Amino acid sequence: MKKKIKISFVQGRLSKQIGSNFQYFPIDNWQNEIKEAKKIGLNNIEWIISDFSNPIFNDEFAKLIIGYLKKFNIKISSLSLDFLMKQPFYSLKIDDLKWLIQKLNLVSRKFGTLRINIPIEEESRVFRHEQMIKLEKNLKYFKKKISKVFLISIETDISPDNLLKLLTKKSFKGIGINLDIGNIEANGYNIEIYFKKLKNLIFGVHIKNRNILFSKSKMLKNKKNLNYIFKNLNVLKKLNDITLQTYKDNKNFKNQLIKNLKLVNLKLNNERI
Repeated sequence: MKKKIKISFVQGRLSKQIGSNFQYFPIDNWQNEIKEAKKIGLNNIEWIISDFSNPIFNDEFAKLIIGYLKKFNIKISSLSLDFLMKQPFYSLKIDDLKWLIQKLNLVSRKFGTLRINIPIEEESRVFRHEQMIKLEKNLKYFKKKISKVFLISIETDISPDNLLKLLTKKSFKGIGINLDIGNIEANGYNIEIYFKKLKNLIFGVHIKNRNILFSKSKMLKNKKNLNYIFKNLNVLKKLNDITLQTYKDNKNFKNQLIKNLKLVNLKLNNERI
């Protein structure tokens, strides 16, 4: 019997932009997103942490979130620490790291097993050796102090070889990756290398479509990387979720997500027949 795959969507894909931010916690629409997600056939959500004021960190709001999730039978599959896109993980001060860990550990008691996504890419990527040393220090501390309930994954544009070297260090055993196929395309990497060298470390997959030379996100199409993912899902023994981080605009975001979800479900069903 094949493992049931969690299909999720990134919070905010069923909302208008927050100011100039393409991806940000939808403060005025998160309740409605849960309702709309259920209507279009989604059962899981990747919760976005855009800053330290996220309502999931507040006990009273957490109760409200749990109530909405139960009402519409939606579960949080992962938490994405999106604020780290503009504030690199390696630059986090120890007091901020301790506060974050404390709050996340409280979240774990309320929401159970979740994958935590730590972005180390684009503006927050590692460029120099000194940054890598700081990254390793913060990652080691994070792993030591965070609840064992969490699955820790990093999403990064570090090359596959360097990524393998980092995550096979003894102190980082148990940390995996979130594979973003759009960013693999944008960086010109070969997805087959990830499956050859890192398949046992892939905890999550972000689905989106980009072109080489760092193009913007586009609607999903039948492309090599998308097809490869679904043809080889069976080798990802530690996969927790597949999450749509697909293109949207400010007018047609609901129909765009429906269309992208339809293609993903078609691919998933075809490969599982």
